[in-house]
Amino acid sequence: MLILIEMPATAFSRRLGLALFRLHIENGIAVAICMAVIGVGFDLAFGLSVTVLAYTGAVCASVVDQPSRFSIKPPIFAGTVLATGLISLLAALSGGAPIGLGLLVAALSFIAALISAYGRRALGVGVAAVLALVLGMSGQKDTVPVALEHAAIFVAGGAAYAVLALVMGALLDSRNRRVVLGEALRAFANYLRAKAEAFDPAETQKPSLRALIEANGVLAENLQIARDMIYAGRMTNRRLQYANALTSLVDCFEQILSSDADIEILRRSGHRHLLRRMRSLTADFANDIENLIVELAARRYDIAAIDHHAQLRAIADEMARLAKTSPADAEEEIARAAFSSTHTKLVRAVAQLDRLASVIRRAEPLTDAKRVLNLAAFMQQETTSPRVLLAQFRISSPTMRYAIRLTLAMTAGYVITMLFPNYVHGGWILLTTALIMRANYSITRQRRNDRVLGTLLGCIVSAALIRFLPGQWPLAVVILSVGISHAFGVVNYRITALAASISALLLIHFMYPGTQPLFFERIVDTLIGAALATGFSFLLPSWERRNVPQLVNNLIKSDCAFAEQALTRAPVEQTYRLARRNALDSVSALSSAARRLLDEPGADKRALASLNELLSANYLFASDLASVRTALLARASELDTQSTDVVLSAARGIVLDTLAEDRQARAERPDHLRRRGLGELPDTAALPFLRRRLLHIERSARNVAALAARVTSN
Repeated sequence: MLILIEMPATAFSRRLGLALFRLHIENGIAVAICMAVIGVGFDLAFGLSVTVLAYTGAVCASVVDQPSRFSIKPPIFAGTVLATGLISLLAALSGGAPIGLGLLVAALSFIAALISAYGRRALGVGVAAVLALVLGMSGQKDTVPVALEHAAIFVAGGAAYAVLALVMGALLDSRNRRVVLGEALRAFANYLRAKAEAFDPAETQKPSLRALIEANGVLAENLQIARDMIYAGRMTNRRLQYANALTSLVDCFEQILSSDADIEILRRSGHRHLLRRMRSLTADFANDIENLIVELAARRYDIAAIDHHAQLRAIADEMARLAKTSPADAEEEIARAAFSSTHTKLVRAVAQLDRLASVIRRAEPLTDAKRVLNLAAFMQQETTSPRVLLAQFRISSPTMRYAIRLTLAMTAGYVITMLFPNYVHGGWILLTTALIMRANYSITRQRRNDRVLGTLLGCIVSAALIRFLPGQWPLAVVILSVGISHAFGVVNYRITALAASISALLLIHFMYPGTQPLFFERIVDTLIGAALATGFSFLLPSWERRNVPQLVNNLIKSDCAFAEQALTRAPVEQTYRLARRNALDSVSALSSAARRLLDEPGADKRALASLNELLSANYLFASDLASVRTALLARASELDTQSTDVVLSAARGIVLDTLAEDRQARAERPDHLRRRGLGELPDTAALPFLRRRLLHIERSARNVAALAARVTSN
């Protein structure tokens, strides 16, 4: 494997490089730079009062400035700037008309929740709209000329931010693709570390396997994000390099995944020393990938080859020593065969890791990925079709339920404001409610806790800043805070809540210095908003457990498609890769649902345990399928074409029938998976090895089908 040697030879510099070469960190820095330019430019041209108002428009526009492919950014910015400008104008005009403002709050809440059906980016537009409403209603009712003037400045600030962000996005487009490749590599390194722990005999099997599945889900998400950015647009040589590296990374992951096919057998064996050697080797793989991340960040390829063959040879020597004695029983025979098979896969993994490093270094000719694959098919297909919204207009729709809950919660917050105008501040209550409440209870609960703590700390910090920083210096903190809130929005919402509270409080302080600071009241407002978001989460709830049967059905369907391709000797490359991606995405979706189930009230512990068993069994099933695919590629010259097609066709039919049949008829798990006689086969007996692996896959399919039936019947 290849690692960096030219970077400063200190652990600190390596950790610093890994910490800073992050997509969310660079996005936060870019946002802060745009805000700084707007602040300096407007202040020099128009003065402080105009600058503060322009800042509000820029802050609203910045909410949707999230990492994504460049082509979709202009329409998102345009729509956000126009929508938030209109909302700010309406809020300012209706500031003294309670009924009109109440109708605006209700209508905006419903629309903001409903458009979340279009995905995360649309959710950001909704948040920007609510923020514009809050900022617009913070003061007294304006006359029409004054409101129009303020709206024009607001839109100018938002438009200025959008232009700057688009220019910066165009200039940094290539770097953003490189960073997102680094994020995928980082997720792969974390997956390898989780895999190393699964090899550790001192670790409990079920928790280590669950951690491995979690890491697998995170990797699948990061791979999809990387595909969406790297595969988009015209392929320059640099982009082609990143596309080839991403493809090589996925192939490398598949090879590593295949080595988990026998993990249960390995852990049951008494050869703990062999497991420790495999654990050490896999942990070194993770270090190699992290070194590649640092190398990718520095764009310096002064690297030397680190030879893992000594570790592989040590494992092989130990297995040769064991082979000198006859196995004591059938279990020992199975274990030795499993260690031999896993060793072979790790040897292939080293070759794949070396190839990944070579692609990143451009040490081999570039392949035109678009000639081999239809890359657009691997990207998420986004739509703005009105049919998406029309499909939500039914009470069974989770999005419609969320829209009703949010509308009622926001309306209740507004009514509280009308009833107690001297004690609470409606804008802050509404903002807190909108930011906390989400379509599912688990995320709402987590955001509630983070928001309350973040606001409390934000009030303390803001009070100190206003007290001790003179003049306009707190505006510099607003710039920094907006950047930080962006940087950690999807990483650590508690930090985002802290930074966003600071920026909002300071902006309101500059806009209306006569009525601020009211930090204690802001804390009370936050608690009220958090209580509303939590309480209304139980109205027309969309519990995660209701989605589990559909997610399980999707998992089985994707398993069938993946198995059909993996159990074909020479599948179409495009079809196979799409099936593999869909299978991994289905696992990720079900794994995420299992995490959210933990936080739901009244969660059935037995049902959750069955779901985790299904995820574990399905992961091992996917490992088995990947094992067949990698074996077919590596040992193609040893396999007779006709005989191989026959055994694959038979196994494929059995597996598909097993997964597709009525799973409700299966009440029990199959017997313990065994593959006797493997130790008697010579290394050159490729077809018998394939047959026994296929037998293992057939029984794995029975296991998955039975567990799926158990989960869906609970």
